[in-house]
Amino acid sequence: MFLAATWGAVVLVTQHGVDKGLQSAGIFVIETFGTFLFARRYIRDVLAFQRMVRALVFMVLFLLPFAVYENVAGSPILIELLGKIFTVYDIVGSEARYGLRRAQGTFEHFILFGVVCSSAFALSFYVFGAGTRLGGRLSAGLVAMAVVSSLSSGAILSVIAQAMLIVWDKVTASLTRRWGILATIAIAAYCAVELSSNRTAFDVFISYLTFNADTSYMRVHIWHYGTQSVMQHPIFGIGLNDWERPEWMGGSMDNFWLVTAVRYGVPGLLFMAGGFLSVCFGLGRLKDLSFEVAQCRKGLIITLCGLALSICTVHLWDGPYVLLMFLLGSGMWMFDARNGIAPARSAAQNLHSRSVTRLNL
Repeated sequence: MFLAATWGAVVLVTQHGVDKGLQSAGIFVIETFGTFLFARRYIRDVLAFQRMVRALVFMVLFLLPFAVYENVAGSPILIELLGKIFTVYDIVGSEARYGLRRAQGTFEHFILFGVVCSSAFALSFYVFGAGTRLGGRLSAGLVAMAVVSSLSSGAILSVIAQAMLIVWDKVTASLTRRWGILATIAIAAYCAVELSSNRTAFDVFISYLTFNADTSYMRVHIWHYGTQSVMQHPIFGIGLNDWERPEWMGGSMDNFWLVTAVRYGVPGLLFMAGGFLSVCFGLGRLKDLSFEVAQCRKGLIITLCGLALSICTVHLWDGPYVLLMFLLGSGMWMFDARNGIAPARSAAQNLHSRSVTRLNL
């Protein structure tokens, strides 16, 4: 993550000069590595992680009734109310799907609202409702409702992927190397589609992961012209400059991984993807964890996997991007437990311990 932030800053200063690029570079470093370190520093044990999950889930549950109202009434009530006092995001066009307005919540776009809500799905199942089976299922179901209210294919894809991984975890609990088996199945399915179709596997998946043909058509073209830009500028990318494309195409590039490669080159993509992979594979190799820590690990890894897949269909910026970096850093305390370092005791635990000691005395 340090390399991802540093390389991004170097690219921005190189492409735009010190005067214009330094401010953007500083913001990028703060949002990327600063957010990662913030989570690394302040989430130091299982209790702190559980509190973080509760805050995230309660945020989504608070937004749910407003999202449902927005679906039915066609009015982004939170943005309208808060806009009377604060500076808020603009209201996105009134695009309707299945007769409902897509919920924007308090975010800049519908899909950003859906992706942020999807980040609480697996965590709510494994961590928020860890005490009771019903609590986990109920909270996860309510989170899924919030995601569906965005009517965004990328956000719903994240929940579907997380749900499939949860089912696999439950069904194959007695199998050894079960995640390796799942990865083999996924790779085999991708290769089968690639070999049996007259289109690339990416084109096939995109055509089935969108609500309408126009969106699918544009995302295929974004992929083709975006990868061409990466091939033309493989090392330093293009920074924040505009990417080359036909005049009839818009400037939006709905793919976080592709935007990263276009802006910061292949090294930037490798550093960012390496952060995801090192967290997921590193946590997956940990042994002898307590039940609570193991639940936290499952929830975080499945969440990151779902988000990694969904951001193939959307770019993240501002708050949603910061949340993603925060989640990456929120599980680093589990590595300390592996090395035999006792998790830091919370202030509440210390106070309780002192109280019990006084009573005993």
